[in-house]
Amino acid sequence: MADPEAGMSEEAAGDTRAFETLVLRARLALFWEQAWPRLAVPVGVIGLFVALSWFDLFGVLAGLPRLALFLVFFAGLLASLWPLARLRFPSRDMALHRIDEAIGLPHRPATTRQDRLVQGGGDPLAEALWRRHLRLALEASRRVSLGLPSPGLPQLDRYGLRVGAILALFVGFFYAGAERLPRLIDALASPRHDIAALFSGQDGELSGMRMDAWVTPPPYTRRAPQVLSQANQGAPIPVPQGSVLVVRLAGDKGAEIAAQAGTEDVPSSTPADQEAAVVEKRLKLMSDTGIDIRHGDGSLTRFAFTVIPDRPPTIAFEGPVKPDGKGGMIFSYKIDDDYGATAVESQSTLLSDGHPLYQPPKIALSAPAGHARSGTVTATRNLSADPLAGATVKMTLVVRDDAGNEGRSEPQDVTLPQREFQNPLARALVEQRLTLALDANQAREVKYALEALMIAPEDFTKDAGLYLGLRTVRDRIDRANSDDAYRDAADYLWQIALAIEEGDGSVAERRLRAAREKLKEALERGASPEEIEKLTQELRQALNDFLQDYAKRQQQALKNTQKPGDKPVRNITPEELNKLLDQLENSAKNGKKDDAQKLLSQLDDILNNLANPEDSVGQGDPTMQQMQQSLNDMGKMILRQQRLRDQTYRQNQPFGQGQEGQGQEGQGQDGQGPGDQGMGDQGLGDQGLGDQGQGGQGQGPSGQGRQGQNGQGPGSTGQGGQGQGGQGEASPSLDQLKERQQALRQQLEKMQKNLRDSGAETPGALGEAGQAMRDAENQLGEQDGENAVNSQGRAIEALRKAAKGLAEQMAQARKNGKGPQQGNNRGGKDPLGRQLPNGPDFSADGSTEASPSRRAGEVLNELRRRLADPNRPKAETDYLERLLNRQ
Repeated sequence: MADPEAGMSEEAAGDTRAFETLVLRARLALFWEQAWPRLAVPVGVIGLFVALSWFDLFGVLAGLPRLALFLVFFAGLLASLWPLARLRFPSRDMALHRIDEAIGLPHRPATTRQDRLVQGGGDPLAEALWRRHLRLALEASRRVSLGLPSPGLPQLDRYGLRVGAILALFVGFFYAGAERLPRLIDALASPRHDIAALFSGQDGELSGMRMDAWVTPPPYTRRAPQVLSQANQGAPIPVPQGSVLVVRLAGDKGAEIAAQAGTEDVPSSTPADQEAAVVEKRLKLMSDTGIDIRHGDGSLTRFAFTVIPDRPPTIAFEGPVKPDGKGGMIFSYKIDDDYGATAVESQSTLLSDGHPLYQPPKIALSAPAGHARSGTVTATRNLSADPLAGATVKMTLVVRDDAGNEGRSEPQDVTLPQREFQNPLARALVEQRLTLALDANQAREVKYALEALMIAPEDFTKDAGLYLGLRTVRDRIDRANSDDAYRDAADYLWQIALAIEEGDGSVAERRLRAAREKLKEALERGASPEEIEKLTQELRQALNDFLQDYAKRQQQALKNTQKPGDKPVRNITPEELNKLLDQLENSAKNGKKDDAQKLLSQLDDILNNLANPEDSVGQGDPTMQQMQQSLNDMGKMILRQQRLRDQTYRQNQPFGQGQEGQGQEGQGQDGQGPGDQGMGDQGLGDQGLGDQGQGGQGQGPSGQGRQGQNGQGPGSTGQGGQGQGGQGEASPSLDQLKERQQALRQQLEKMQKNLRDSGAETPGALGEAGQAMRDAENQLGEQDGENAVNSQGRAIEALRKAAKGLAEQMAQARKNGKGPQQGNNRGGKDPLGRQLPNGPDFSADGSTEASPSRRAGEVLNELRRRLADPNRPKAETDYLERLLNRQ
């Protein structure tokens, strides 16, 4: 069980500690109430002195007036500090009295705690009453609140002078600005100078002169000017090299400014009408030096300067120079300078011997952004058009600062990247250009190489202008007698190579590359938002021009070949490109340089994936390629089979029927029939399928032979056929038609084999077409022309069905993620997101012509099909013949 007396003793001890804390607070409050009135006067004197120094009163005054003012403040400060000498810390009794006043009870509870029972110490009743009295006093002291100290300053400062001092300090603080500390130091140091001048007998001169002096560091240091005063005398003042010291004296014609060594004079800017009253000196501080302001034989003021030299910048490679895969090179280097570098470039020397026509290029690079003193920079430069692209050089990075100091890196062997030309002839011309650029003594070998390229021009070009260009540059090299002439020839080689590689799109592409390089350089050097916006608009316009030109060339290329591309490039729409450019512009304006450069690099990747249009429709997936080729061949095979059927039909007609208007069926070149040039493609190269010899009289399914323009026979597409209006030569016999039917069947079997070998699913209708052709072949051998016509008709229908099935099979393959839409044709869309033609669109007769021609062909085919039906009445067949004769 706890002892009650022990608990009461702990509670009493806690009350005692709390009461002692209250007593200490009361003593501190009393001390502040006594000290603050004594401190207010010296604080006011000091505040007024500081305010006057900030207003530069001590700089305006000089000599005895300034010394007298300082002594007044000094005396006033000493007098105001005298009351503090009598300041004493309040006693305990004073604190208890303060507590009793705060409690406000007449029986003084706080003082009562200090009282002791004098009489009745042994009387239990008296002691009980005394304890009761102490308990009441304790409870009263627990509820006391001392409140805040009350120094009573308003009673001492009845006129509110303290407010004026505070206001003067507030205004002077902003008036002095950055000169607050120098002016205060000048005011505190003024007595020493005034006393020295007084004892030297120069008080009269000093009192009538005003001195203004300041040091302006070079702008590139980004340091503020430093104002000088007499307080700056003594210790040397550190200043950057190249700083300009300006000293201006007014009011004393006898004063002069003497400069020591290590300075350079700078022309004064004092107006002519003030030169008589003002002495001004401007000096550029180049090394440790000093100046003296003199009057007669005495020195009034002396300033010493420690000049901080501007050390040369340093630069070093952060790794080897790397090609970016786009004809450019990536530089990574680290720069360090005391104030920031301003210009960076690479300088190179050739490693090869000989007589070079060009010096290695000096490549302007980027300094750290924001004029930073140090940092690592990554820059990309494209040198693919330089004549020495592909040569190996020894490269050194050079950095300069605003002071003209220069730093160099350790040299590095670098191979200047070349542009990758896809055209072999263009690549060969660029190689010869490099050979000539590296050594003019190799001009003869270059000429021989060009002559070798011109031995068989038909093997590499059908452009006569290109051949003439090669002859021209060969002649220029042969007649050249100076380096300038050789350089002209080298430039001409480059222009020819670009024309071969890029064609008409080279101008738009070069404009796009130039706009892209300008924007990239602007981002690297931290150009203004206005310049970034202007360059972005130029890039946007150049990009639109390039894509329009690209789309035209790609559509033209697709007319020449239907083969799918194999380079995986995703489709990009104009909206996406514009959004990318908007993001790039916003990032650059907001100072997000890294984000802007990443977006520009992303744009580069998109554009670089736009290969030459001729390449974009190049070889693709082998299976899809074979299917596409077979589809093309199938369309031509349908036309050949139709021609054979027409010839079979005419041969099967009774001799002499329809003699009027008969014409020769068209005499093809070298005796070949109309349009018969090996089927006009590489897939069906059988020249035996043509109409051999000259056509004779006859009537085909399209009606009686008629004399067309230039005498062409019906259905004839050959050139050179001349109508004779009457008796023609004999048409092919059934045996000859059998041979042609056999050749066509063999071509079909070869196409089926190629499809199977490529892994494609062979349409079943091809087998039906092959069987129908075999039947027609046998029937022609048996001189059964009527049934042969029917079998040939079945072959045509089967071929149409097979072509449709193969086209559907290709479409399904594209839908499943295979085939041309994953290549450069971008799902049948050009770079602007417009639909491009994607393979032949077969009509009923397999034609790949444009839509109006295809519809006309369908009508003609239907007319011929009906005319070939022997069961139709003669009136209808006559009508059909008249319709066909009008076409």
